[in-house]
Amino acid sequence: MKDKVINYSRRKLIACIIITVLIFSYAILVIYNFTTVLKYNDYVLPNSYLEDYSIGDYSYESLDEFITFLNGVVNDKRLVFNINNKEVGYKYSDIGLSLDNKKIIDNIKSNQKKLSYSSKLKSINDKKKINYNYIFSYNDEDVKNFVNRLKQENDTVRVDGHFVDDGGIRYENGTDSFSINVDSTYDALIKQLDIGINSDTKITLLGELDKAVNNESYATIDTMTSSFVTDFMPNTYLRNINLNTALGYINGTVVNPGEIFSYCEKAGPFNKAGYVFYYEFVGNGVCQIATTTYNAALLGGLEIVKRYPHAKKSLYVAGGLDATVASYSSGWCADMQFKNTYEYPIYIKAYSEGGRAHVEFWSNSNAKGGYEYATESVRIGQRGYNSFLHVYKDGVEVENRFIATTWYTEE
Repeated sequence: MKDKVINYSRRKLIACIIITVLIFSYAILVIYNFTTVLKYNDYVLPNSYLEDYSIGDYSYESLDEFITFLNGVVNDKRLVFNINNKEVGYKYSDIGLSLDNKKIIDNIKSNQKKLSYSSKLKSINDKKKINYNYIFSYNDEDVKNFVNRLKQENDTVRVDGHFVDDGGIRYENGTDSFSINVDSTYDALIKQLDIGINSDTKITLLGELDKAVNNESYATIDTMTSSFVTDFMPNTYLRNINLNTALGYINGTVVNPGEIFSYCEKAGPFNKAGYVFYYEFVGNGVCQIATTTYNAALLGGLEIVKRYPHAKKSLYVAGGLDATVASYSSGWCADMQFKNTYEYPIYIKAYSEGGRAHVEFWSNSNAKGGYEYATESVRIGQRGYNSFLHVYKDGVEVENRFIATTWYTEE
């Protein structure tokens, strides 16, 4: 019985010792955790970062000194602006920004103060990063000046779709214009600066977008479908003024599918700006360009709607293949017209070079359906001519099409 009492007392003593050790250990742990957490009332929690820079375990006094040092480093960092889907970057120093030590430290203090004891303890012991953004001080006037600079350097002018002549003819889509709204952009920038910015920050600038006008069908133009050239005397100065003026008026004309091209509508009346008025109702030289255009239309396989011959055979083209034009004070015009029978638009390129007048028709490579055309002039009698259009497919003539019979009344 005595041995049983001794064993019981011994076990009881051991249990008391163990409990005492556990309580003591727990008390030490509690005291250690408490003092550790208490320390971070004056220090930054571990694993804290100001942007890319580790600031964990900095005292607030040391952090203040570090932020002052960082000011010289961040001046060269770039803030990205999204302007009408285009990104541009400017240095922080361009905006007049400097790190605001007090706001950054107050922000860190405020965030740590919100944490519960257990949250602080967890943050101290785990490895999860705590990220803080830069907060800047700035001068309102500097920011306004910067926004005005943004506008001057990044506003764009609308350019509508247009044709480019780089030897060939191609259609280039236009570009939209964007005008930065200074007041709205200033407000958005100030708001972002007050929130804080970092290396991932992108500020979308506010403004007005003006969409470019484009024509998708014009983009189908990819080849010269027909052309014609006539010679002129370079030393006939006044006549050549009219000739080149007419070329200038029809150059760049677009004739859409099904549309009728009127030479008088585009180049006439022939007493308007640029022409030298020779006769009562006609400017000498314009007929040669009408004739050149007429033959380009024939060689393109296009439908001729209206054509008048000269009274006298022209020297610059075969008989029966000329076209005369004249504009009258009554408003009536002896016109040359053709219809675009293609499924694609036609661009007319007209110019002179080395004593030769050129008229080219540009359209899609499939516009003529694989057909090629050639004209023929056949003399009949003293002053008459029959004109024909030979039609070829794969190099084989498939049709000989009659164009017109022309009788000249003068020698």
